[in-house]
Amino acid sequence: MSGFHFTETPPPMLFNTAMERENRITVPHVNHCAHPGKWVLDYSVTDCGLVKTEFTSWLPRPGGIGHLYPPGRRYYEDFRERQNYRSAYLIFEGENPVLRKLTENSGGFARILDPERRIQKYLQGAAAAASRGSRGYWESCSWFCKILGLLERLPPSGKPDYLYELGDDAAAGNLSGRVKEYLEQNFKRQITVKMIARALGVSESGLSHRYRQESGETLFDTLLRIRVEQSLPLLQSGKRLKNIAPEVGFSNEFYYSRIFKRIYGKPPVCYRNTRKL
Repeated sequence: MSGFHFTETPPPMLFNTAMERENRITVPHVNHCAHPGKWVLDYSVTDCGLVKTEFTSWLPRPGGIGHLYPPGRRYYEDFRERQNYRSAYLIFEGENPVLRKLTENSGGFARILDPERRIQKYLQGAAAAASRGSRGYWESCSWFCKILGLLERLPPSGKPDYLYELGDDAAAGNLSGRVKEYLEQNFKRQITVKMIARALGVSESGLSHRYRQESGETLFDTLLRIRVEQSLPLLQSGKRLKNIAPEVGFSNEFYYSRIFKRIYGKPPVCYRNTRKL
């Protein structure tokens, strides 16, 4: 069996707008922007003049930079020195704790350097699909999800604290997230700390300590929890415990039952019977 049984899903988000545009400035001006209740990801494909929030001074907007604004954030765009520019943007709504954390800083937003233009590529894909109207909605949503995946894996901010850089090492930050991703992909195997450290390019000595600091649980506890969670569809299908245990990485059914009871408060057979009621 391949795949993954999701027991935790991110909060739902509603995707509203995807747009790529080329504008010609006829009257130099400053835009005053705010979108109550909606997130904005505004991306500079070419030089787009200057921008600032309520908390920053004017910042340049060269090509290859994205700005993520949380709902209601006021920001200003200065086009007094520009004759034309090309940009792309997304507008969406809903709550996302990762995105919220990215924008809780001294600038009140996230400024994202995108040297490889990956965000640009996904934004252009979303805009192209959206240009077909409602028929392109789901394809546009698929590009939107790719963008969210990039944003959720941004490394720690630089200086100033609202500056992020999206590069090959975008997953270098958030060690706990990287560890969980590795465990979710390899939970059926017999895993050691050495294997995880080697796969993530970190030292064995600091891995366990840092992971516990970030996640609040040990590497081994996380692995056992994932294995038990992945056993639930098999349990509901009526499979025997002795067949389920090795399929999700446990050495035998007795160890599987003991860990299952520790996590869910009842043995797997009782859990299955309860769920049938």
